[in-house]
Amino acid sequence: MPSYVSTEYVTTDGVARDDRFDHWAKEMSQVFGGLDTRPVAAGAFHGTATCDALGQLLLGSISAGPLRVRRTERLAARSEDDHYKVALQVAGTCVVEQDGVYGALGPGDLVICDTTRPYAFRYDTAFRTVLMLVPRAMLPVRPEAVRGLTARPLTGESGVAAVVGPFLRSLGEQARTCAGPAASGLADGAASLMTALVSERLDRAAPAEPGHAMMLRIRAHIDSRLPDPGLTPDSIAEAHGISRRYLFKLFAAEDLTVAGWIRTRRLERCARDLSSPAAVRQSIGMIAARWGLLDGRHFSRVFKTAYGCTPRDFRRRAFALAEQAPHGRIGTRTDG
Repeated sequence: MPSYVSTEYVTTDGVARDDRFDHWAKEMSQVFGGLDTRPVAAGAFHGTATCDALGQLLLGSISAGPLRVRRTERLAARSEDDHYKVALQVAGTCVVEQDGVYGALGPGDLVICDTTRPYAFRYDTAFRTVLMLVPRAMLPVRPEAVRGLTARPLTGESGVAAVVGPFLRSLGEQARTCAGPAASGLADGAASLMTALVSERLDRAAPAEPGHAMMLRIRAHIDSRLPDPGLTPDSIAEAHGISRRYLFKLFAAEDLTVAGWIRTRRLERCARDLSSPAAVRQSIGMIAARWGLLDGRHFSRVFKTAYGCTPRDFRRRAFALAEQAPHGRIGTRTDG
């Protein structure tokens, strides 16, 4: 799972009038990966975008003239990364499409698209938007469940969306001022909020599936308590007012175990921190302990089973790859 490593500022300022849109399309495709961007109005084009890394998240604050953005089937197939694209409409309007579903966005509305499948955004007037790319693995929700929400507007007037919208807008403005553990914490917080939003909407769409709704809440609970060594099946069952047996049954229905899921999520957090330049001075034992893994030998053993190498080798390879990556651009995408 890649971590973005730098900041990008894209603007048409200083670009010849006839070259502005081509410049914009090329730069934005390199930043966000594999996009087909076309103008939808005649005349001079102007656009500015500030894109920042926040751990494994990519945040973009964009102001631009009328345009259409498509992720074609060919471009989606070429991508090596699986993300959810979350868009907050700040000003202007937008029509988004994925899987034959169309949604109209106004200021304050949110929408989610899955970058592994084709989608399109059309802005017929000047607009402002905040975009967030979230690795699909950071949302503990089955992709097929999220598919029922993609391209459907999530109004920000009430519920979790009323919290996510302002948070996302502020995050887009302040991401560059955050670094180290604070950045990782904010990234986790953003993923938790998106999990809460998706869970809420799925609860509304399918109230007859209490087991699925309960599973979403349990996964969010686990993610919020990963640093606690006392996180156990008993504590999880008690927190949700269910029996240990029913808890095991919920996980078994998805071919999972409670202990296995907790271990997987903790190892993912450890792998993220081991590959983060912000944590380079932190020992491997300190990183493992931060995510509730206090036994160093056990951690090394389960990490090697999951990732095919020791934590030390994983960290060494991650930094070697980072040194080889081109500087000055977010990520290392090659699918545009």
